[in-house]
Amino acid sequence: MSSTSWGPGPPRSRDSLLTFCTAQQSLGSRSSGSNPTSSQKLVLRTGAVVIDPGSRSCRAGFCGEETPRVEIDTGVGCPMAWPPGAGEKRSEASRGEEALPRPEADVQLMQKGIITNWEAAGSLWQHLFDHELQVPPEEYALLLTEPPLSPSRHREKVVELVFEALGCPGFFVSPQPVLAAYAHGTTSGLVVDLGHAVSSAVPVHEGYSLAHATKKSELAGSHLSWYLLKLLEDRGYELSSEVASVVEDIKHKCCYAASSFEAECQLPAGNYTLDYALPDGQTISLSKERFQCPEILFNPPAHWGIPYAGIHDMAQRSLSQLPEEMKSAMCKNILLCGGSSLFEGLERRFHRELLQILAPSTKVKVAATALRRYSAWTGGSILSSLLNFQRWWIRRQEYAEEGPRIVHSRCY
Repeated sequence: MSSTSWGPGPPRSRDSLLTFCTAQQSLGSRSSGSNPTSSQKLVLRTGAVVIDPGSRSCRAGFCGEETPRVEIDTGVGCPMAWPPGAGEKRSEASRGEEALPRPEADVQLMQKGIITNWEAAGSLWQHLFDHELQVPPEEYALLLTEPPLSPSRHREKVVELVFEALGCPGFFVSPQPVLAAYAHGTTSGLVVDLGHAVSSAVPVHEGYSLAHATKKSELAGSHLSWYLLKLLEDRGYELSSEVASVVEDIKHKCCYAASSFEAECQLPAGNYTLDYALPDGQTISLSKERFQCPEILFNPPAHWGIPYAGIHDMAQRSLSQLPEEMKSAMCKNILLCGGSSLFEGLERRFHRELLQILAPSTKVKVAATALRRYSAWTGGSILSSLLNFQRWWIRRQEYAEEGPRIVHSRCY
């Protein structure tokens, strides 16, 4: 087996990360079929970069580490999803490009979690290598995550960009739900990802995502941001031009999911009132909007046109597409991840709502790790660190010989 070194490895040890990973079982089962020959196998020391692009932010770092080295705003547009029926009366600060205003947002990188501007994507990834990680892409293999149900033609575009624009020596692309499962130390489970632009429920079985049972919803973080802004405006607060960062900060630091919305509303105001200091020094008083905002994840207004009664309904519909035996196993291994899953109390509320719509005897276990914001990235870090994964890198020479179509036989 030939050995290829792609730059110095990161200084932090990967041993603690790999001890809880069982992904080797799944990768070992991939040894048949399109398995590369022994002459094609590569041994990667620790010199691979993992990039996890998202609608609002992009995470990057080195394989073998538990968390990304850097997380930056995509910086090329962060769309704010105006729900159907929201009405014509919108905040002056939120008009224009229908995005939370950000000075640098002049072009949109992604729509509904899918890359739509490849030139911007390439520029962003080049920036991550050159200025954030400060390593040359010509010396580091790249593992890139991809959202569920991505168009297959996008993979060819990605591999072309990686080899011809970035010049990386090796490349692999892997579905975010599968990587999130790896980050939880398993190869199977129902991955419920609550992101900024899209939420999804994806069954992952032995390292493979099941497309036929995958469910997606636009009920996600951007809807929450819009709704929180509306609630604050209804209370008479006029936020400054820094509304984007303010709304996001309030949402992440002050909001929580009530175990019972009706019961929470009946509590004395002192139980949920909280002062928040604005960047200009003024202070606003937050009240019921602290739990009204996350509530739409479980009870979206009917006029918004959301096809699900909430994220629990989305998960249940995904489970309903599975054979009974597999469904039972998935219910015992539901994995919450994504930035919009971080609300205090959301894990408990999601578990409760799901139990109410499943069969009475169903056993449900929901896992939500502290680092679930980075689940897909961490899973990519684990995957690219495994010894028996190294044969799966697409090398530059292989790309030159077979072209972009090689991504379909190697990455699946």
